[in-house]
Amino acid sequence: MYIKVFIDKSASSFDTLYTYRTNEYIEPGCRVIVPFGRGNRKAIGIVLYNLEESDVEKTKDILEVIDEEPIIDEKLIELGLFLKKRYLRGYFKSFQPILPPGDIKSIEVYAESDSEEVPENLLNVDIKTLSEEDRKTLKKYKEKGVLNLKYKVKSEVKEKFVTMYRLSDDYLEQLYGKKLTNQGKYVVEYLSKNGDSELKEILEALSISSSPVKTLVRQNIVETYEKKETRDPYKEEYTTVRHPLNEEQLNALEGIINSDKTVNLLHGKTGSGKTEVYLKLAEDVIEKGGQVCMLVPEIGLTPQMIERFRGRFPGRVSILHSRLSLGERFDQYLKIKNNEVDIVVGARSAVFAPFKNLKMIIIDEEHDNSYNFTSQNAYNALEVAKFRMEGTGKIVLGSATPKVSTYYKAESGEYGLFKLKNRAVKGALLPKVHIADMRSELIRGNTSIFSGILKEKLDETIKNKNQAILFLNRRGYSNFVSCRSCGEVIKCDNCDISMTYHKDMNILRCHYCGATKKMVTTCPNCGSSFIKRFGIGTQQVEAEVKKFYPEANVFRMDRDTMGRKDSYDKMYENMKSGNIDILIGTQMISKGFDFENVSLVGIIAADMSLYVSDYRANETTFQLITQVSGRAGRGSVSGSCVIQTYTPDSYSITHAARSDYEGFYKDELYLREKMEYPPFEELISVVFTSGTEKGLKEFAQDFLEVLTYKCQDLIKYSQVTTMPKIKNIYKVRFMLKVMPQRRNELLTTLEWVKENMKNNRIDLFIEF
Repeated sequence: MYIKVFIDKSASSFDTLYTYRTNEYIEPGCRVIVPFGRGNRKAIGIVLYNLEESDVEKTKDILEVIDEEPIIDEKLIELGLFLKKRYLRGYFKSFQPILPPGDIKSIEVYAESDSEEVPENLLNVDIKTLSEEDRKTLKKYKEKGVLNLKYKVKSEVKEKFVTMYRLSDDYLEQLYGKKLTNQGKYVVEYLSKNGDSELKEILEALSISSSPVKTLVRQNIVETYEKKETRDPYKEEYTTVRHPLNEEQLNALEGIINSDKTVNLLHGKTGSGKTEVYLKLAEDVIEKGGQVCMLVPEIGLTPQMIERFRGRFPGRVSILHSRLSLGERFDQYLKIKNNEVDIVVGARSAVFAPFKNLKMIIIDEEHDNSYNFTSQNAYNALEVAKFRMEGTGKIVLGSATPKVSTYYKAESGEYGLFKLKNRAVKGALLPKVHIADMRSELIRGNTSIFSGILKEKLDETIKNKNQAILFLNRRGYSNFVSCRSCGEVIKCDNCDISMTYHKDMNILRCHYCGATKKMVTTCPNCGSSFIKRFGIGTQQVEAEVKKFYPEANVFRMDRDTMGRKDSYDKMYENMKSGNIDILIGTQMISKGFDFENVSLVGIIAADMSLYVSDYRANETTFQLITQVSGRAGRGSVSGSCVIQTYTPDSYSITHAARSDYEGFYKDELYLREKMEYPPFEELISVVFTSGTEKGLKEFAQDFLEVLTYKCQDLIKYSQVTTMPKIKNIYKVRFMLKVMPQRRNELLTTLEWVKENMKNNRIDLFIEF
């Protein structure tokens, strides 16, 4: 027989399928060791297909089968193939987010059963060690539903064990005739009262050394054993208050449960109680035997969502996100794979959780761009969710400011639409919004970061011992450094991006690759000493706030301050407990935080996202302002929001000030239709990357010419444009416009052109 495999961790130029010969049928999703390349080096291949006849002239024999059972099941294999076709990537890159974390060596499979019908000699042993006849017998019991399979993964990430201490069964007999020290007696009393304990627990409780414990072990009064410990970064036991649903929430809950749509949009104003609806939906799914995936856009939101879900479903919630250690991710992955949990809460990548009976995927703050992972491992979390839930479950999209394309599909009937128009807490109102025209401030001679009204509101907030949030979507102290003599902007050596000045360390930092260099005093181009810093960042805002309010507890939340593993958890607890008076941050703080004592939100520069070269600039601006302003007044304390802007008449700003989504949607949709932008036509970006600049743009132009010839009536296209170099990788791209109903036709043509225009030096992928 023959198998088709892709090679684990293969480079782009080798990321395709290879055919090998085998003496036995190997389940798709299992891994094999194969001889690879001219030197026949050992490589791990993941099996995707079995063939009865070879499809190539020459084949090699596999060396070894690693797995008795697949590490990824049939549905996840189909998902990987879908991603490959959708984004035109290689096999390994398509399957990489689906594969288990760490370097998996092998998976052992054990049978468990409570039925007396199953012979004991078949249980709790690695299936691989059983005879072929015994394995066939096990398969029959599995088909009858009287046993379950449990997985144990052998990996570079080791399972964690701790040594436990307990009184031996015959400890009273062992005590007879022995004279114990006082400390020895204390240990026996402690274990008798508290049961099995770790050594550190005994020592801390009794304030003793380990010597008396070891003596008791030698005397056979105390015995030890190894206990497996699940690494869990969130060990706290949470309790949450069950809030009764109001009429709007009940209508939304029942509507989604009874909806015949795969995708349903829950459009609720900030503070309208969407999370409580999510919890009730999860409860309904779990009661019916299903499993739930709860996605949040930012790791910073995970502690808040974990608290609510673990409080409601103790012991049944797993966590997945990039801030976990490899060991923690490994343990969480095993819990999901072994059906030990019903819910996973996590960021974007949690959408690949290996649930066996996944029935609902909830995507909170669905408008957030973080769900669209744009890189050579690109995927869109919503597209992955749609593929997983098609015909098997439901997707719930929640947002106060849904994407225009999402709302369009909901209004046109493609998605279900359910609305929450009021805040859930009785008496909680949307904040009173003030628009500060910064042009007028300048005329009055105010050159400060803060407008008069924002300074006044900050004074009032600090005086009343409430909390304030200040938002600026730019970290660092100054946006860029430039020479006033020749205009030279100081850029990163690895990226074609201006570096940001960070005052605390007096350095320039690239926010794309992380490279740093000392602050320059002379221009590297003309030698002039006329170097000036331009623009403001969160560091400068922090410095100004501390100058005005030296007695206030100020915390800055951006990627420079949130580098530690537990940074988000500590910030959340400090803000929740009132230990922070003024929170300053980038867009991290705009996403779903619920702090009842926040009475003021100040948006320092509302125009910042208006002037990017993206058709979604107005949409992004509206979303950011609405989301950030919605952090104020969520409890019994009334809220205010100050929007500082140089374009107070922009419709995205005026609608955001009134929290008027429908008004903004109407104006934005009108412009999109005129300009032939989504949702009326789809935009697809074809990106070409290479480690060298030579020939890259020319190859992209040739690709575009062939594509145009193959589908002249299908697309509207732009010219090839050069993108900034990032991390020494050169990029060019071109944009395609296509009618939504013809997108798959275009993707098929793109795939054909890619297969017929291969260049091992150049990689390409597509973004939506």
